[in-house]
Amino acid sequence: MKLKTLLLGSAGALAVAGGAQAADLSVAEPVEYVKVCDAFGAGYWYIPGTDTCLKIGGYVRFDANFFSQKDVYEGTGIHSATWEFATEAKVTVTANSMTEYGPLTGFIALVGRSDNNHPTVNKNDYREGKGLVFVDEAYLSLGPLLVGRTGSIYDYTGGFTYDGYSYDADAAADQVRLTWAMSGFGVMLAIEDPRDRWGTDLSATYHMPNIIAAVTAAQGHWDAKLSVGWAETTSGTGFGAQIATTIKLDELAKGDKLMLKAAWAQGQVGAWADAPTAVYANGSSVWSVVASFQHMWTGQLSTAITAGYTDRPLTTSAGFGDIWQVRANLVWAPVTGFAAGIEGSYVKSQTGTLSPGIWSAKVRLQRSW
Repeated sequence: MKLKTLLLGSAGALAVAGGAQAADLSVAEPVEYVKVCDAFGAGYWYIPGTDTCLKIGGYVRFDANFFSQKDVYEGTGIHSATWEFATEAKVTVTANSMTEYGPLTGFIALVGRSDNNHPTVNKNDYREGKGLVFVDEAYLSLGPLLVGRTGSIYDYTGGFTYDGYSYDADAAADQVRLTWAMSGFGVMLAIEDPRDRWGTDLSATYHMPNIIAAVTAAQGHWDAKLSVGWAETTSGTGFGAQIATTIKLDELAKGDKLMLKAAWAQGQVGAWADAPTAVYANGSSVWSVVASFQHMWTGQLSTAITAGYTDRPLTTSAGFGDIWQVRANLVWAPVTGFAAGIEGSYVKSQTGTLSPGIWSAKVRLQRSW
């Protein structure tokens, strides 16, 4: 009798315990899986518990650079040998969500570089792995409004080679921008911090920001951009203008394209048609032309060539007078996200250390995602 009672009691206890565990399982919090977000293109996913879509990108790049002249490469004078290795990494984070006012976007791009050649970084820091890390871009936008640091609306691509054309306008700026687009046409207006473009080469007592306007078009096999800029200088106002187009040449080979660009600027704001550091005396002017062509031999093998000429006064903080430059490369991309290539360049100036003509070569391996 006692044994029967003990068995019945044990069975009852187990039943109660099992019921309790089942009850616990029934009220467990559901697992929230990451979901794909296709509202803003490929690569986005929803941040759990929100309607914000996130995308993470970037690259790791290794360059081996070679030069024909010690201590000189495009006039920088910071190379200690005729070769160097350089490693660069970039991480980008994009957050997008849709609102009643249009898309709400936040974007951050961080770049870290180690090349033992940055003129303002202690060389011991490089040897100890403390390379240069900086905010390449950071901005937020809501509908047509964008505020933050990103590429100027004045600029356009420098070409399809690795380094494009080194002597044309290409500078990021802290800015406030408005963009309107419809049926392949767009209008852009922006005010930019002058110090991001001119640095300390102009007066520190600015009263006005740089004012930039651009008109864009994208129709089928071509796109184009006309941009103009106005800036306050120590000697009055300065102006710049640039026009550029890219034409798709798929009839030659799928992916072929040609870029053409011309720019003109006056006075102290000559960098709107020249290298970002170029500053001229008021009353002078500078103009430049650039062409770049990319040909796809196969879906994995391509060649690009970029050539340019900048007509500049001899009296300039950038030095060297007129500049001629040509670059060409061969790039192999056997799998998605990986490319290897070799690029050669030649630059020659009217006067100065570049007047004999400087050759350089670059071997690049890059993993992108």
